[in-house]
Amino acid sequence: MCLGRTDLPLDTLGRLQAALLGVSLRPAALYSSPLVRARETARPMGEAKILPGLTERFAGDWDGLRFDEIRSRWPELYAARGGDPSLPMPGAEPDSAALARFSAALEAILRETPRGAAAVSHAGVIGLYLESLGLPGVKIPYGSYVRLGASDGGALEAAEPGVLPRPKLTDGVCLALLRAAGTPERAVRHCAAVADRAERLARAAHMAPGPIRAAALLHDIARGRPRHPELGADWLAGLGYPETAELIRAHHDHPGDRLDAAGIVCLADKLVMGERPCTLEERFAASAEKCRAPEQRKAHERRFAAARRLVKYFEEKGVSI
Repeated sequence: MCLGRTDLPLDTLGRLQAALLGVSLRPAALYSSPLVRARETARPMGEAKILPGLTERFAGDWDGLRFDEIRSRWPELYAARGGDPSLPMPGAEPDSAALARFSAALEAILRETPRGAAAVSHAGVIGLYLESLGLPGVKIPYGSYVRLGASDGGALEAAEPGVLPRPKLTDGVCLALLRAAGTPERAVRHCAAVADRAERLARAAHMAPGPIRAAALLHDIARGRPRHPELGADWLAGLGYPETAELIRAHHDHPGDRLDAAGIVCLADKLVMGERPCTLEERFAASAEKCRAPEQRKAHERRFAAARRLVKYFEEKGVSI
């Protein structure tokens, strides 16, 4: 979609990106575009003052349309803009006007808060501003920030363009992500219990517990949605945590052929029912009631056998589960 001033809320990945900004940045003052997606991005960082000058460029007749529709209705212009994005969209706000009001908004922020302020805006107008600073074509990923500094002459310059926050996945950061994803409270409590169990298993297996605990805390982040292990893994990969994503992806259906970090997350999940510890037999007896189709029963048996193999690895080490 050509998203200019069409006012849409953040999707789940956007809320997760905003949560990472919230734990990474604590500005002295906070300002936001009036568009909903910007205000939702600002919210985890604090209370924002709304500045209309920070809003996105108006994309004219294309604003809010899908790109396949734009390509169908304006084929020549669409193709030409592929080689020269500066070509104007029909009815759109001129770049010069968008840059002028965005620059004026930044100047107003600097007058009010000379240091440590944050402004939540949009990729289009930010790109125009960076181009005016001598940085054309800089990609501004969603959920990233640009750190501005002053040159020797006092003029603003982009010290760090397009920085994606990647805080360590501590318990607090994981909890912020679970809240941002709208994970049900019952699932959050289950994740906390699984994380405690996974950490104990990791230490017994002489593995680094930190990454395993983080993955266990987040393993059900997409609980309640179809194919929740894959969806949760896709979210974490999109946030820049590929290793954690793969542990989450495997937690529901690990083959049990090796004792690795993913296997520990999987086994810990199978040894917790709700918030309380349980045996494999209890857990799989409870879940068997939901398996009515032959394919479901076969998958259930395969997962039970894999979990028993994981337990056997610990037994061979002399560790009682």
